[in-house]
Amino acid sequence: MHFLQAQLFGSKHLIGLLFIALFFIVFNYILKKLKLTNKQKMIFFTIFFYLLEIAKLGYIIYIDGSFPIYQLPFHLCSLPLYLYPMILLIKNKTLVEKYLLPASFAIVLVAGIMALALPTNILGSQENWLPLKDNILPLISFFYHGLMIFSSIYLLKNKIYQFEIKDYPKAMTVGITFAAIAHSFNILLDKDFMLLNKATGSPLAFIFEISKPLYQLSMISSFAILIAIVFIITNLIYSKFLVRNIIKTT
Repeated sequence: MHFLQAQLFGSKHLIGLLFIALFFIVFNYILKKLKLTNKQKMIFFTIFFYLLEIAKLGYIIYIDGSFPIYQLPFHLCSLPLYLYPMILLIKNKTLVEKYLLPASFAIVLVAGIMALALPTNILGSQENWLPLKDNILPLISFFYHGLMIFSSIYLLKNKIYQFEIKDYPKAMTVGITFAAIAHSFNILLDKDFMLLNKATGSPLAFIFEISKPLYQLSMISSFAILIAIVFIITNLIYSKFLVRNIIKTT
């Protein structure tokens, strides 16, 4: 695992955030010019996620000379690798609309924001972005998590996901199910997927020192609160636009 040595909200962190924001602004402009359908863009996002994941694993294998078991895709940020192909392939649109799309919006958004806001495991050991050869993994991670934020907002903005506040339990069902699967692999492989087993780099690691069950409950509760905040804020934004539209039409 690659741990934090560079300073949180230091120059490297802030420059990385600025670069990713500018990149995806340009990226959004290019997507508009290409005039792709929503399905084609979803395919593009899916391919992009997989290419970044392959690049990360390939680089670690090249450096370490072996497959990194701790990088198996059972982290919270691995969800797009499962959800996006399922959205594209599952014929039962009811399942997609009820469970997969709300999770793809809210959980992927929260995970991406958390990773870039507190990049304790992805910022890398160097204090600066140059030389780039010493920052391959941080670069890949910033692009990956930036894509998580961009693609989840895209789902909402382009009405691929029709937001409803009542979808919160459905998004949480997907999240908790994935957490249960990830923790099963924690027990099987003695790893720390979703930071549930060893609190590696977790902001709540101090609770782990007191009680592991309490820590796990705190992680799940914090996750539920963050997802709820996303739904509440999104609902407020939607309500505001709805009121404006009603005023305009009357």
